[in-house]
Amino acid sequence: MRRALYRLLTGSAAALMAAATVALPGSPALAADPAVRLHFPDIAVTGSLPKGNLLFAWIDVPGKPGGAPVVFDKLTVRVDTADVDDIATVTALDEFDMDGGQACRRTGTVISCTLDGPIELEPGTELVPVLAVEVTAKAGAAQDADGKLAFSAQFGDGPTATTESTVTIGEGVDLAGVIGTPRTVAPGASVDTGLRVSNVGTNPVKRAVLVMLGWDPSLTEGPGFSNCTYGLLTVCTFDDELAAGTTYEPATPMRLKIPADAAAGSRASAIGGWYTPSDFKELIDVADAIDEDEELLGPKGTGPAVGLRAVPAKAASRAAASQVDTNPKNNVLLSEFVVGGNRRPDMAAVGATLTGNPGDRVKAAVGFRNNGPGTLYHWTFENNDPGTHVVVPAGVKAVRVDERCFPLTFDDDGDLPDEVGPGYPGASEYLCLLDEGKTEAKASSLFDFTFQVRDSPSADAGRVLINELLDDDAALDRDGSNDSAKIAVAFSGGEGGGLPVTGANAGLLGAGGAALLLAGVAGLLLVRRRRVRFTA
Repeated sequence: MRRALYRLLTGSAAALMAAATVALPGSPALAADPAVRLHFPDIAVTGSLPKGNLLFAWIDVPGKPGGAPVVFDKLTVRVDTADVDDIATVTALDEFDMDGGQACRRTGTVISCTLDGPIELEPGTELVPVLAVEVTAKAGAAQDADGKLAFSAQFGDGPTATTESTVTIGEGVDLAGVIGTPRTVAPGASVDTGLRVSNVGTNPVKRAVLVMLGWDPSLTEGPGFSNCTYGLLTVCTFDDELAAGTTYEPATPMRLKIPADAAAGSRASAIGGWYTPSDFKELIDVADAIDEDEELLGPKGTGPAVGLRAVPAKAASRAAASQVDTNPKNNVLLSEFVVGGNRRPDMAAVGATLTGNPGDRVKAAVGFRNNGPGTLYHWTFENNDPGTHVVVPAGVKAVRVDERCFPLTFDDDGDLPDEVGPGYPGASEYLCLLDEGKTEAKASSLFDFTFQVRDSPSADAGRVLINELLDDDAALDRDGSNDSAKIAVAFSGGEGGGLPVTGANAGLLGAGGAALLLAGVAGLLLVRRRRVRFTA
């Protein structure tokens, strides 16, 4: 997840979704024809620094979920730049080709792009990126000058949807974050996060926004600040003016409370950045719009607001109303804590033994046991979920799968499904991730499967492997020798298929099993939290 949202924090919010169509839950009643709504954020630019963003289309596609897709023969998108031509240059990005079939041309002030079909959209509400646009301020454009971009999109011969976006010429500023070094803290400690920002530009900065990803809201000490929100992102808005050449920190430290029974080696880190208000609005615009459950930003704190204090203070001049950070690469900051002490736990894979006849359905629960000491807080610390990799025995098929498990691979003897999600049956391997909560010492976290015995079943065992997702320097487990367990099979042709016998270390495999090569595991975790469906 951190890699995926790092792109959100250091680039455009649209970058996270540029390669995906997002099917949103809770669709409203659908009209007879697809209804299309467009969205492109207001954007501020300055100097020669270009800014890119995506035009998104919300499409209400008629039909029942899982029904036949609606097919369009083409998509036509236009942007009229007439109102901004005196202040900005607007281009459609060539690399946004949507399968290589998109062709763009400019006629006067109008850019027209056509994507030939067929274009298939599943029933429900779809969020589709339809055009990538880059805007650059023209030399000599007056500060605070603005104009409108006019967008339109048409699927096939359907109705044309329109929207507008304001382009503003801003003042260039430069905020810089501070990259912290990992700090070891005691269980139960109250920790100052040590967040700082420097105005390294020549102009004062009027207001700043802090965005952090990685801290679980449960770590927040006290009621939280009223000018901050606490969700998947921690976001604080400061009304202070930041003088040029000055470093600032929160006037009241932002503190985290480490659980007293946290396992030694547990890591809580956050990556983030400092933004001007206009840059932050562009960054979060689309993501905020689809955050129906308010998981992304979360609730506001209920304590007093916090301001910034200079370290040290210097004289400041008047700041402009609209500002753009001219060097976003140095906005990034990092804060990381590692729990100390001697309560480093041992996690052991839990396998199973399957028995039965061809056609029988056999239940099994596999996962891991926390042998202790120390409690594992699944989402509070980034390395407390070892990730359970389940390799299904060749002699059975997974017909019912825990909703916390994601299919990884399928056998070669059938067509691959067009779309899969958590709990999807029939895969040959799964990655299982824990929900919120904790696994205390001497307790187990298990995932429920139902397997059906195949005809002429193979006697080859399956496997359960844990801790494959963690880098060596983030590993929490003090004993890797029990991180693999068999899913043994005993198909003797006896009476029926009984329940399996499960237990830790049910036949250890070597610790040097094949590495789990997973592109997009971070995205899977994001999907699990967001409960949305991504399709290509």
